[in-house]
Amino acid sequence: MASDPASPFVPRGAGSSYGDAATCDRGSVLDLTACDRLVELDPSTGVVTAEAGMTIGQLMRVLVGSGWTVPVLPGTPHVTLGGAVAADVHGKNHVGAGSFGAHVRWLVLMDPQGSPQRLSPPLDARFWATVGGMGLTGPILVVALQLRPIGTAPASVRRVRAASLEGVMQHLEDLVPEQRVDAGVHAVAWLDATRGHEGRGLVQVTRTPGPDRHRPLADGAVGTRPVPPRTSRARSGSPTSRALPGNGLISERLITAANAARWYWPQRRAEQQREIVDALIPLRRAEVWPAMFGRGGLLQYQFVVPLGQGHVIQTALTTLATRRLTPALVVLKRLGPSSAAPLGFALEGWTVALDLPAGWAGLGVALDELDELVGHAGGRVYLAKDSRLRPDLVGQMYPQLETWRQVRDDMDPHHRFCSDLDRRLRLTRDAEA
Repeated sequence: MASDPASPFVPRGAGSSYGDAATCDRGSVLDLTACDRLVELDPSTGVVTAEAGMTIGQLMRVLVGSGWTVPVLPGTPHVTLGGAVAADVHGKNHVGAGSFGAHVRWLVLMDPQGSPQRLSPPLDARFWATVGGMGLTGPILVVALQLRPIGTAPASVRRVRAASLEGVMQHLEDLVPEQRVDAGVHAVAWLDATRGHEGRGLVQVTRTPGPDRHRPLADGAVGTRPVPPRTSRARSGSPTSRALPGNGLISERLITAANAARWYWPQRRAEQQREIVDALIPLRRAEVWPAMFGRGGLLQYQFVVPLGQGHVIQTALTTLATRRLTPALVVLKRLGPSSAAPLGFALEGWTVALDLPAGWAGLGVALDELDELVGHAGGRVYLAKDSRLRPDLVGQMYPQLETWRQVRDDMDPHHRFCSDLDRRLRLTRDAEA
């Protein structure tokens, strides 16, 4: 923190965002990763209370054998609980589980005077302004989360090929009735974005076991008493890795070869049994991925479009492939209904995330064009991963922005909480570009 008590600042969790949501060039950054203590876990109700700096990966390790799991899992375990609330993260089971904020029982927020405020759904507008609010309503200090019961058997993982984007979407759509009644069904698709093959892909469906009947709690399970502070704590957050020199390893030729290998690689079994965490968070084994993009870095472009607008995704893939801007990785998910959070990203439809070398010539122009297409279709870009969206499109993509501003202004009338994302997109009334 800066010495000036009136200096604006932004809270920061594990640093898993791809953009500028947790940087503040004309202020300070409050690092919350040391605040990662487990406060309480009630094994009878499945409500866990923890400091907001605890990562989802840390919490998952605590929960092993307890009969409970985190209800919404993003693609990486290196996301703090506070960051998961602030970005209202979603998982591969969004159709049945919704996004992260839907499972928060209450949270403690620090107000501009430094005092803790307890916020709870469903009627507190301050709570919903904080969910998806990108840290601009204040630092989240404590989160009480409702967990989901789960069994001890391995997860079942099944992969299916589809020769077109339409086929991929149909596979995912066919799972929706099952997902609506079972939040343990997770579905995601990898798409080939190389020219001539845009949209073909592999659909992966992971079914987690239901809770074991008549199974006593595992020995050593954490009870309802508060857990004492650890005498030493390791710093949370994602492992750091040095970027490879120059342009790294990512190139059009390598992307084409990798996509072909993934498509043609023989599957030994159509269905596999895997350990639950490995099945649900495969990217925990790929923490060096950003380093492969070299000094220019990785840009992840993620957007969502409503049902009936899936053609926007095909247009995006074709546009990028035609301009030799083929994404290194493309992931597609079907999302369920949106939440009460005014700045929540998820809406019922299709979301696609594309990993691209940030330094590629012409990329900015192409993505600007896609932003216009997404906005016109009633979609939006994910603020938690954005680093380049134009401010004039935010209101179109987030039609409840003005509602959020009114609540946020009441919470922070002197604009203590600020970030570079806020200034760039002018999210708050007082933000200066």
